[in-house]
Amino acid sequence: MDFEPNENQTAILDGLDQLIASLRIETPKEGETFLFSDALDSELASAGFLDIAREKDFSTLEAALIVERIARLPVTAEVAFSALVAPLFAPGTVERPIALVQGAAGSPARYLPQARTLLVDSGTDLLAVSIDQANVEAVESLFAYPYGRLKIVDGLTQRSLGAAMLGQIRRRWRMALAVESAGLMRSALETVLDHVKTRHQFNRPLGSFQAIQHRLAMAAATENATRWLAMRAAWSDSDADCAIAATYAQDAIPTFCYDLHQFCGAMGLTLEFPLHFWTYRLKALLGELGGSSLQARAASGLAWPEAA
Repeated sequence: MDFEPNENQTAILDGLDQLIASLRIETPKEGETFLFSDALDSELASAGFLDIAREKDFSTLEAALIVERIARLPVTAEVAFSALVAPLFAPGTVERPIALVQGAAGSPARYLPQARTLLVDSGTDLLAVSIDQANVEAVESLFAYPYGRLKIVDGLTQRSLGAAMLGQIRRRWRMALAVESAGLMRSALETVLDHVKTRHQFNRPLGSFQAIQHRLAMAAATENATRWLAMRAAWSDSDADCAIAATYAQDAIPTFCYDLHQFCGAMGLTLEFPLHFWTYRLKALLGELGGSSLQARAASGLAWPEAA
């Protein structure tokens, strides 16, 4: 079963594709673990794509379609938090780009090297920390995202956004995880499909072997399920749907990534092959918000509150 975007959604995605094409985005150079595109990030914001959920007749579903499409690119931009999390606040309350972290403000966070605001889920309160980039130390990793941590935590300029916001932030964070995962899975799978069509063993394309076809079919089913669970979560914006979508995505990532790298052999483990731009980002998402086990607990608690 598949679904087609409506007229408005098609127009948004067509406009997004035109913007991407105009920027002539290239794959990062060999040996680079990630590339943050300042041009893409800036153009998405100035063109209004990141505020689509605030617009009349649009919702988080249209924002999710944009996030999923950008996640397919080999470069990164801070899209998911701005498009899905920031609309929870009044305009101007939270300055983008945005980084999110759970626990302590000094923990490593995605997009912190570019962020102007760090949202901290302390467990009992939601804090907004204004970021001075001179206070950010880049963290090296293979996870294909820019990571950073604050060098000085004491004396930060921060304000409380209220404990009541924690549930809403976690819901949208789960939604963002699922939607990003869907886009990353799509491009990772397409990269591997191109490889098995052109790589030959025993005078046959790898993709002609039945065992590989079966596992590729399973990977395609995983990607499809991740996408539609994510889109349902974006459509309903319900706590249960978001928790279920994030649970499925995070639970599926290890096997999905393992199989795709196996299909590419030793090539799949090198930085010269582009697969890592998507699979390593998937692995970064694997542990956010406590991983699939905590998402599953949240989903079960919402489904059976009495038992919880």
